[in-house]
Amino acid sequence: MEKLTPKKLLLPQVMELIRHSLHTVQYGHLILTIQDGCVIKMERTERFIFSSKNRKGYVIRDVPEGQHSLQSKIIAQLQGLMYGQLIIRIEDGRVDQIEKTEKRRINEYEGIHGDGI
Repeated sequence: MEKLTPKKLLLPQVMELIRHSLHTVQYGHLILTIQDGCVIKMERTERFIFSSKNRKGYVIRDVPEGQHSLQSKIIAQLQGLMYGQLIIRIEDGRVDQIEKTEKRRINEYEGIHGDGI
């Protein structure tokens, strides 16, 4: 199986969307779907919680130019993942949890050793 480099795994446009979302989402999830070792879809679910505890504004216009502090950790979690999802949970503007779900394709042959006949 071919080992994927970070450049092949994440296109610059994909990494830019991930970085932007990590900096701007206050409460929600980012769900990255991986197929054949490449990110093919990103879902962004954002919640807005109105409470007296959160007094700052919800609209973030200035996004830092540099990498997010957990960007390299997210790339490391994607390494070696051929099929599956990476779910990034964001609470109060910080990454709270990273959940990795790996799916494996199994090639089964019917009729081998009398199975399936």
